[in-house]
This record gives sequence, structure tokens and C-alpha cells, in this order.
Amino acid sequence: MAALQSGLVALGGAGWLLLVVRVLLVAARMYQIEEYEGSRLFAWGRIRAWWLHRSALLAAAVPAVVTVVCAALAVTGSLRAIVAAAWLAGTAVAQRTWTWLPPKKELVYTPRLRRLLAGAAVLAVVVGAAICAVLQLAPMWLAAAVVTLSGAAVTSLSLLLLVTANGINAPVEARIRRGFLRAARRRIERFDPLVIAVAGSYGKTSTKHILAHLLDRYGPTLATPKSFNTLMGVSRTVNDVLEETHRTFVVEMDAYAPGEIASICALVRPTHALITSVGPQHLERFGTLDRIAAALYETVDALPARGFAVVYGGDAATAALAARAREQGREVVTYGSDEDGPGLDVVAGDVVVTGSGSRFTWSWAAVEAHAEVVLPLLGRHQVLNLTAALATVQRLGLPLQPALDAVASLQPVDHRLQPIATGNAITVIDDSYNANPVGVHNGLEVLAELEATHRILVTPGLVELGAVEDVENRRYGEHAARVCDHVIVMDARPARALRDGLRSGGMADDHVHVVRSLSEATALIGRIARPGDAVLFANDLPDTYLGAA
Repeated sequence: MAALQSGLVALGGAGWLLLVVRVLLVAARMYQIEEYEGSRLFAWGRIRAWWLHRSALLAAAVPAVVTVVCAALAVTGSLRAIVAAAWLAGTAVAQRTWTWLPPKKELVYTPRLRRLLAGAAVLAVVVGAAICAVLQLAPMWLAAAVVTLSGAAVTSLSLLLLVTANGINAPVEARIRRGFLRAARRRIERFDPLVIAVAGSYGKTSTKHILAHLLDRYGPTLATPKSFNTLMGVSRTVNDVLEETHRTFVVEMDAYAPGEIASICALVRPTHALITSVGPQHLERFGTLDRIAAALYETVDALPARGFAVVYGGDAATAALAARAREQGREVVTYGSDEDGPGLDVVAGDVVVTGSGSRFTWSWAAVEAHAEVVLPLLGRHQVLNLTAALATVQRLGLPLQPALDAVASLQPVDHRLQPIATGNAITVIDDSYNANPVGVHNGLEVLAELEATHRILVTPGLVELGAVEDVENRRYGEHAARVCDHVIVMDARPARALRDGLRSGGMADDHVHVVRSLSEATALIGRIARPGDAVLFANDLPDTYLGAA
């Protein structure tokens, strides 16, 4: 009987560990999405669908029920073996029922992630061994309680295991990061390219790509790829891609906290900076708009005396950064549209936006530079992005015509108002990487300009906007109601405020469709869309904002 009991305990522990591993892999994906910030992982883990997942409840319920029944029947002989068998049965049932939403972003098995999973697995084995020991040796009431709790807490425990393993690994990870940064710093110093920092709450990625495309006409130019805009992302670009032939390096910079942009600047040492906007993106993390503005201004603080800053002057918050820089003796070039008021150095005037792009007059009166520009990118905001890029080219002392010639060959950045070929008569615009209050309204303006019989929006709404999140989602919904015939809302945190806006904007409830996954949205589009219709996919939230299956 003792051998049977020990075998059942071991099997129960093995089954529990297998369940923990499956749960850990989902949690690790969320941890990776949250850039290994423990506080944000725990905040996500508070959702009811996670900490009260039905698999965890079943893993706890089976041994709990068996224990209660045994107590009611006054069973004493072989009770530990019975509870161990119930533990095994509970984890088996949990294994059969464990599901989570299909991932939009797969877990990337980077070296850091492998080290993290290895550490978490070792901790899980230690915990599993401790549970087995309790089941074998502790008083029966305590053993049954621990086994029951081990099932109920399996999802919450996975978060704790990951964060603890990350803390244990921290010294090793810090040493590895320092090595990457030292290598990147040496490479920057050896090649010494002209570095231009691009920062802003909105528009920085598109502006970076436009500027790099224009500057490539004057010599080999490198831009940080995709959204590689953190310290480690930039250092990876330097180590893996930067070559001696690159005359110019355009570096996108973003931050979730004060000092992060300054650390990127310390690495790449920008000579010039371009600030596109100050807005509530990441307000949830920063707390105030002033802190966001101060973080963006770190690009200007890092410039040498000979450096200049190109700054959007069309809103008060960003214009205040330009004024601050001038007060400190910095050279500043402000830009905007003719609708932004007087006093700007570089102006985009007579803007005409169509369903295929824009045309406008670009002018810098002080240097007597003027050009008629036809821009093949969708969206009014791209006019400002190109205006900033042309201002940078002009201020660098380069002849403007090669840059103007390059405009015609500009391509949209992936997932930012990118037309998608569908092979049928439905127009699809992928704007899934635009996740800010300015970008989503620009997307709706583009949708409104398209020649379409019906217009369909697919969106989960906006997040990370702190105190203004509900207000911005209602405003977004009201605008969408004026433009769209149908709106497909992803079932995520912002859905309620977004639907309130759609309703107050006049959209009928039967034209608002709530779905739980992209596959559901695609199937729904197949049912409601007809040839001649247009579909806009706006903002693709990370998996951490979506519910469970």
C-alpha cells in the first residue's frame, strides 16, 4: 500500500507539473509582451478569466470533493492514496479543459526567454516536490488543503514563478545587457554616422521611415527597423545591421518611463532631433502629459551645441517644447500645416486629401524654399510627417530636389494605413499598428475618403490612455458612427466606452458586432461585406488586453 501511495503521489505531482508548464507558456507570452514588467503581468493576471480559470477550478474541485466525501463517510484507510488519486484525476481533467485564446503574437524563444523558462521550471519542480512531501507526511487535513490549493492557484502561481525566476536571473541578464551595450557603443564610435533621433507620441515610426527613404538619396542610410525603439532594440540594430558605409542613422526612440530616451541618446549620441507630437499615448504609465513631454525632450537635451531640433508646432504641448529649446539657446525649426496658425517655419499648405494620397504645397519662407508635392501615402497625417522630413533635409544643407524625387516611391509602413491586396472587389486597409487617438481618427478620415458602397471598421479601441481612456474611446466611437456602416468591436477592455460612443453617434445596435477573435471578425466580414465595400482594421491590441476562451 505504501508503494501504491507513493506512486500515486508521484503521478499526481507529475500531472500537476505538466499543467503548470502549459499555463506557464501562456503566462510567459504575456510577460514577454509586457516587456518583463512584473507589475504589469500581475495587473493582467487579476482578470477573472485567468485567476478563476475553469481548469484551475476543476483541478481544485476534484480533490476537494473527494476529501469531503471521504470525511463524510469516515474513510480513514488509504486516505492519502485516495487524495493523491484525486489530485491526479483533477489535473487530468484540467489538462483536458485548459484553453486560452489563440495567440496573435506567438511566444518568441529568445535566449532570455529560455533562461527565464528554465528558472521557472526549476522553481515549479521545487514547489511540486514540496506539495508531494506535504501529501506524504503532513497531517491529512493539511495535505488535502494544500493539494486543493495547488489546483486552484495554478494560474496565479505561474505568474509568481515567472517573476521570481526573472528576479533571480536579473544579475545575469544585466551583465548580458551591458555586454550588448558595450559592443554597440564601440560600433557607433568606430563608424561615427550622423545620428538623427525621432521621437513623439504619434507619427514617429512613419516619419522615421519617410526621412530615411529621403536621406538614402544622398548616401547609404539606416533606420531602426519596425518598432525597434527601446534601448535594447536600438543596440541590437547597431550590433547586427549598422555598417561603416552608413552615412546616416535615423533612430526611433520611445519610452515607458523617464530616462529611457536619455539612455538611448547616451548610446547613439544624436546630432539632431525630430519631435512629432506630445499626446496621451502611454499616459497610463507616465501619469501626466508633462512627464510625457519631459521624456520626449530628452532627445533635445542630448544634442550637441551644433545640433538642431525639428519640432511640430501645431499643438500647445509640442510647441511648448520648441519654445523651451529656443529659451535654452537651441536651434529649432517648427513645422505644421497652414491650419495650425502663424509663426511656423515650415508649412504644408493647400492640402488636398484623396483616397489615394495627398497633394500640398511645402514651403519654408525664411530660406525661400517651395515645392508642390504629391504624396502617395494615405492619410492627412502623412503630410505633416513628410513636411518634417523635408524640413530636416533642407536644414542639413542638402539639395532638396533628390528628396522630392524620392517622394513618389514612398511605400506605406507595414500595418499603418497599408492597402492590402485581397484578390476580390473589397478594399482592405491595414492600420493595425496605429494605436493612438490621433492615428485612429486619421484612419477614419481615410476610410471616409475611399470610394466604397459600405464602410466597415474592425477595432478593439484604445488603451494605455490613463484617465482619458474612456473619453477617447467614446470620441472614437462617435466619429466611427458618422463614417461607418458597420463596426466590429473586439471584446476587450475599451469595448464598453467605444460602444457607448457608437450609440451616441447614432449607429444602430444591430450594426455594432462584438467578436472575441480576429478569426471571428474575418468570418463576420465574409457574411456582411459585399463587392465595392471597404474594411479598415484599426489597432491590434496585445493579447494581454483580450479575454479568455
